[in-house]
Amino acid sequence: MSPASVSHMSTDPQALAAKLLDAHVQHLVAEVTDRFADTVSRELDWALETAATLKLAEVVNPADVKAAARLGIDKVGEGSLIDELIAPSAEMFYNLPAASDNTLGDVVDRDKVEKIVEAVLRNRAGQNRFLDKLLESPSAALVASAFTGKIVDGIVGAQRQKAEKIPGMGSAFSLGGKLASAAAKATNLDKAADRGAVMALKVTEQAVRELLKDGPLKQAAMEIWDLHANEPISEQRKYATLAEVQEIAELGHQIAKSSRDRDYVLAVVDGGIDMVFKLYGDTDLKTLLDKTGLAKDDLAKFASLLGPTAIAKLNENGVLAAEIRKRLEPFYLADSTIALLSE
Repeated sequence: MSPASVSHMSTDPQALAAKLLDAHVQHLVAEVTDRFADTVSRELDWALETAATLKLAEVVNPADVKAAARLGIDKVGEGSLIDELIAPSAEMFYNLPAASDNTLGDVVDRDKVEKIVEAVLRNRAGQNRFLDKLLESPSAALVASAFTGKIVDGIVGAQRQKAEKIPGMGSAFSLGGKLASAAAKATNLDKAADRGAVMALKVTEQAVRELLKDGPLKQAAMEIWDLHANEPISEQRKYATLAEVQEIAELGHQIAKSSRDRDYVLAVVDGGIDMVFKLYGDTDLKTLLDKTGLAKDDLAKFASLLGPTAIAKLNENGVLAAEIRKRLEPFYLADSTIALLSE
């Protein structure tokens, strides 16, 4: 550039500032469009290099993370987006075409299920507590009484059918039934119903304990799993209609929504955050990223999958350049910048 040109440009600092602004905008637009991959790679190199020098506790503190988590729980939980997604999500899951092409066994390894079954069956304390709580439930006692009654009725009925084939035994069973009915009236059996129900529950509970202790439950559980695992996942639709699945999903969502800001739930969130900082507060961010399994190439791939289309659309309608200009213009047109260019 000739001295005359420089002299001419320097006499019009505002025009020079406008040209510099145009050049800067064009440069940044090209950085995220024509040179997108190179830009991402360069910025990732810088970010990862910097991350290796910063520890988690130096970048954020637990109190701020807890405040942000509570804000997210409150606002997102109250928003309508999740509400609107519940029923369509249930329908998508229920009618997913892939359900006809895959079995449960294709999705979940049998040995993993077997280990879960073994772990549950080993948990004697949990089993005993559950059964102890059943003994405290009047409704459970009535259920157990009805259950044992059905079993006894079934056995008696089967024996009656056999006995009626023997001459004279049908009359004997009939007489026995009348005597039992009379005895029930004479002793006012209804008043003993509660005691009978409790006794039935104790008998049922003891039988369950013995079954858990000595029964072939693992074999039975795995046989049930195999029956389901070897058929298409779509067969599970026989357990419930789409409407029933949607209802259950909605009820589960309502439970989560109404419980999200309860003291206990927030205490769990706070406890989880404290745990993370206790374990990784002194760990640098690059090491934390490595622990997630994500490398630079993975992050670059995410960017290449998600960024270019949106950026191209913004560039196509002029928004990209306009927004970049809006952010740079205050600097280039500032009195201090014009004064500098006037020197």
